[in-house]
Amino acid sequence: MSAASFGPAQDPGSARASASGPNDPPVVTVELVAPPAREALEHEWRALEARSDGSFFISWTWIGAWLAALDGAVELVLLRASIEGRCVGLGLLAPQRTRRRGIISSQTLHLHATGRAEFDSLTIECNGFLVEQQHAALITARMYEHLGGPDVSWDELVLDGLVEMPRLPLGAGKLGCRVRVEMNHHVDLALVRARQGDYIGLLGSKTRARIRQAQREYAKIGPLRIEAARTEDEAQAFLDGLKWLHQSHWIGRGEPGAFANRFFEQFHRRLIREAFSRGEVQLLAVHVGARALGYIYSFVQRGHVYFYQCGFNYDLSERYNQPGLVCLAAAIEFYAAHGMRVFDLLAGDTQYKQRLGTHAATLFWATLQRERLTFRLENAAREVRAGLRNWVTVPGSEEFTDGEMSRSASGPARAASPRRQAAA
Repeated sequence: MSAASFGPAQDPGSARASASGPNDPPVVTVELVAPPAREALEHEWRALEARSDGSFFISWTWIGAWLAALDGAVELVLLRASIEGRCVGLGLLAPQRTRRRGIISSQTLHLHATGRAEFDSLTIECNGFLVEQQHAALITARMYEHLGGPDVSWDELVLDGLVEMPRLPLGAGKLGCRVRVEMNHHVDLALVRARQGDYIGLLGSKTRARIRQAQREYAKIGPLRIEAARTEDEAQAFLDGLKWLHQSHWIGRGEPGAFANRFFEQFHRRLIREAFSRGEVQLLAVHVGARALGYIYSFVQRGHVYFYQCGFNYDLSERYNQPGLVCLAAAIEFYAAHGMRVFDLLAGDTQYKQRLGTHAATLFWATLQRERLTFRLENAAREVRAGLRNWVTVPGSEEFTDGEMSRSASGPARAASPRRQAAA
């Protein structure tokens, strides 16, 4: 785990100040309102999405399925930014009253998440506001400044899976910021094509050897083949196979598995129904002979493949048994051959992601805290328990770390969570 330090925000001008010349930045107006009806929000979101370069996780495909699955179970508010009446920024936030350790009460605000474990098992990643590509940095800054202003009530602002941290402080007053930084490994598929599709040749010698040994062992059972689901019904059947392998593996390790959560499965069944025909959701099956070696479930957006979930068969061989590495290597070569740009392994610095990735970025899980005595006491107690004091203070804000990140299977965005099975 590493901690990030942030300097004071630079003020590029008031969001409502009048521009005085053609080269001045545009005036950005921000409001926090009740969301409109689903159909109206979809129209507004998709129109902005066409002018944005946001990730799949803030596309209407994901957000719309999330709203439909929640079905009003959680209160949401809409943060909207506009320039001359044109919508240029959107984000959905969930207010939640939480209580920790029986004594610490907090009014939290969650970006594209709910603060409730049964719903947040989906794990939002590559998160942020959906903003128009032109003036994206300015719009994003104005939206955070509005959230940090006196008119928006919260004790803690929870920002899970951010691509980029906001510049602090958001507004007047001191803010504490607890942040967990996770590696985000990915594969540049152009490098695979440059080797005529030989992805394994890009890897380190030990990883190459392990995959090739496993491939030879599986070849004794039958030829290895990979296929993509061709219809929605076939995609749902592949998800059935994935679920069975995934649950068998995790239950065998004493964990409930991701599909023990009914909301998790309902969400993804809905997502496949709504997005498969548009090519935004893909399921791959890898077989050796007639037997399933594994299934891979991914999202696809503008040539970017997000590897989200998997199920692997660990019972086919006793020697050189590496179903995850073999299946993922086959999937990466498959997507390279089909012209995709990136195979994204998403958050986590587990050994298999280090081995398989060609590049890495970072994602941030941050909790911003307003000045509260209870938070000071809680954070002091946390530091004492961890046996360290690792505070970095900058003007207008206070930074602190949270020790090693949790490995619990019950919360979101855990590197060892059953949401994404280890591909050993």
